[in-house]
Amino acid sequence: MIRKSLVLISIFSLLYGFIFFFTPNFFAEITEAEKTNIAWLRNIGASIFGLLFVGLLLVYKSPRKNYDLFLVITATSVLQTIGLIFSRYFNEFSAQKTVIIDFTIYSAIFVSLYLIFVLIKFNSIFNK
Repeated sequence: MIRKSLVLISIFSLLYGFIFFFTPNFFAEITEAEKTNIAWLRNIGASIFGLLFVGLLLVYKSPRKNYDLFLVITATSVLQTIGLIFSRYFNEFSAQKTVIIDFTIYSAIFVSLYLIFVLIKFNSIFNK
């Protein structure tokens, strides 16, 4: 059950990473954000795709071999989420439709808390 939930998060991350990496202008359009410097969206998309999508699939495939990777994924997810929260708090987004930004933040909070939960409560799936 827990491992399958990691696949679901991985697929969700694939979708977000795909949008940010391949179609950052689309995200800027739906949030009504300025398009002057959206290169950071591609960078975040690559990070989400590589770390959360590919990384969580590797953890799913072989959790005992990938405990350290899961720690890195969890730590990075928490740091990115904190960064999003700070950026929202300090109004650093140029987006006019902040409801989509807020959904992204709430999704990131959920994923980060869930990964921490798995790390603490289901540590046994990582034991050799």
